[in-house]
Amino acid sequence: MSQILSSEEVNALLKGVADGEIAAEGGAPSPPRGVRVLDLTSQERSLRGRLPGLELVLDRFVRGLRPSLGAFFGRIPAVAVSGVELVKFGRITDRLTQPVSLQLFRLAPLRGQGMVVLRGPLVGTLLQVFFGGSLARTTPVAEREFSSIEQRALERFGARVLADLREAWRPVAVLDFTRTRSETNPAFAPIAAAQDLVVQLDVQITAEGAEQGTLSICIPNAALDPLRPRLQATPGDETEPPAAVWGERMRALLAGAELEVAAELGARRMSMRDVLALAPGDVIPLGTGRDGPVVVRIEGRPRFVGAPGMSGGSNAVRVTGRL
Repeated sequence: MSQILSSEEVNALLKGVADGEIAAEGGAPSPPRGVRVLDLTSQERSLRGRLPGLELVLDRFVRGLRPSLGAFFGRIPAVAVSGVELVKFGRITDRLTQPVSLQLFRLAPLRGQGMVVLRGPLVGTLLQVFFGGSLARTTPVAEREFSSIEQRALERFGARVLADLREAWRPVAVLDFTRTRSETNPAFAPIAAAQDLVVQLDVQITAEGAEQGTLSICIPNAALDPLRPRLQATPGDETEPPAAVWGERMRALLAGAELEVAAELGARRMSMRDVLALAPGDVIPLGTGRDGPVVVRIEGRPRFVGAPGMSGGSNAVRVTGRL
């Protein structure tokens, strides 16, 4: 067998090397083992463990959602957070398949809107239970528009979810989670641009005898910027001293309390002998002139000084300074 290549074989070999189909001898070394390539231009990442304040919110949300779902299903389901991710909104909408219920809600006083996503398996379970069916026999939901009755039932469930979400966020901020409208087409629910980052919270719901469903809550990442320091703070850390907040609250509660205000026109020290010798008609000099100073006491404690006078036919004191 001849070891000499023909001109056609040589040309094919050179073309393969040039195109990269055939590795050239002495090429670039392969990356060391254990090295993982990272795309530093992508900001998509998991947020688990990165925002302690958000973890607190999720824990409260799961604990509040469990009894709410129990009221719908007739039994307490298993509820667990399966994902907390920072992803582009376009990736979320690309993954959605019909049937799906999208419920938009306000974030006031934050800017923008959020979205509750109810996917097919969870939608089928909810509609089955709403209309008297059994969890053990779930009817698949057809890929069609929801009827007005079905949409109303799903909105009722969404309102309960938003109420639990509102309570879960209360330790961080008081937000207005109120539904604005419902959609089934992601193109009509643009809470953010396709390339904008969105915080996606996925909650797995498993009821005995029913298919596992996923409830997702999407909030634009930029909308959470005012709350970022609180979300990054570890629960219990006093990154923002609460003294000012409590001080304002206590001041507001005490503003209506009634206090005894007394004006001390004067005072004089006397011996016991002189006091016992007092009789009707005696005059006791107080050592205070016409212009004062008069000590004004609040609940027995001296707080102001003033000058005596008249106001509206009654004795009065004009405050001239603070002690």
